[in-house]
Amino acid sequence: MDNTCTPTYHKMWNRDFSLLIIAELLLCVACYMTIPFLPCRLYWNNYVDAEWACMTMGAFVAGIGISGLFCSWLIQRYRRNKVFLVSTFCLSATILAMSTFDVSANRRIDTTQITWLMAACIWGGFVFGHAKRVLSCTLLIDKTESCHRTEANYAAIWISRLAVAAGPIAAILIRQETQGTAYYAIGAATALIATILVMMVKFPFRAPEEGTHVLSIDRFFLPQGWNVAIVIALMGAALGIVMATHMSIEFLSAIAVGFVIAIILLKYKAVRTGKFTSAIGNACILVAIAAMAMHNGKLDDTLKPMVLGLGYGMTSSEQLYKLLDHSSHCQRSTVESTYFMASDGGLFVGIAIGWAGEYGLGSQAAYGAHLALILFAVATLTCSVNAIIKKGHKDYHA
Repeated sequence: MDNTCTPTYHKMWNRDFSLLIIAELLLCVACYMTIPFLPCRLYWNNYVDAEWACMTMGAFVAGIGISGLFCSWLIQRYRRNKVFLVSTFCLSATILAMSTFDVSANRRIDTTQITWLMAACIWGGFVFGHAKRVLSCTLLIDKTESCHRTEANYAAIWISRLAVAAGPIAAILIRQETQGTAYYAIGAATALIATILVMMVKFPFRAPEEGTHVLSIDRFFLPQGWNVAIVIALMGAALGIVMATHMSIEFLSAIAVGFVIAIILLKYKAVRTGKFTSAIGNACILVAIAAMAMHNGKLDDTLKPMVLGLGYGMTSSEQLYKLLDHSSHCQRSTVESTYFMASDGGLFVGIAIGWAGEYGLGSQAAYGAHLALILFAVATLTCSVNAIIKKGHKDYHA
């Protein structure tokens, strides 16, 4: 069979792909507008101690990790789109359930309720992990011609990255008017809209593969890409710290603008295939964070986060292609899952650390930017070491 795509009949951005991309955006926004703010809402309303509030993020990350072990078996045992639909319905219900921990002002929750809270966060990470993996790692690829699949991976990653800023911005805009249940209901409804969009797309039946184990690292983690995953996780954690300690519409909007500038620049082949694209991105990040660490108040919510978003977008895009460089053709879904787990896992851990600093649990309260600078510096050094020791480069670029 000829895998060559003709521009007339096999465009990547067709109706089905566009619906799935919008569903990806809504799914991520539903998560990022509710989960990152859960610790501060619990703590500020005096429901739990700061330690337990921050541990909700760790529980959510644990759920994301655990879900990956079952992903391959589920999509082989059941229809892939149905796995997504059930997972997203469960995510919506979990987001609504979290509102039960955020209703009565100044009432501390007891040990039993804390146990249920941690279980809800683990379950929320579990179903979000399944929904995200099935949508971006499987359904999007199923509706894309083989010659466009790298580009489809790239589009899915960028949509998720933009949602990292869009979700918190939406939360800040609505949280003053919608407290308690209504706040979480909006997040749950956003996820449900994503299911409606996916239901509008038809997927062909595929016979399940024989011999798939219930627990498997297939579609979960790419072992040979562990060093790149470390870079992605460190960058995600540093970004999470910065976001948690600068949670304002102006700051997050500037980061989003930086992301958009990176998208535009990476459209040019000279930038996309340049040998120093990642190095330039790292330099932008380090300069922006170092400027933030000076605490001089100048351009803190405009130029500095914009440069940070630009650098993060360029470098993290290059890391996706480095993961693809480490994989074989049949491991594309595993690459996407590895990137998702490293970036989102690092992001939520970073948010927990950043909130902990805001609560005064450690030195992060005064040195959040310094800690982020250290993590970005370590990520840059690791990235440089990876570039030095890498052998046999394939034609993947940002």
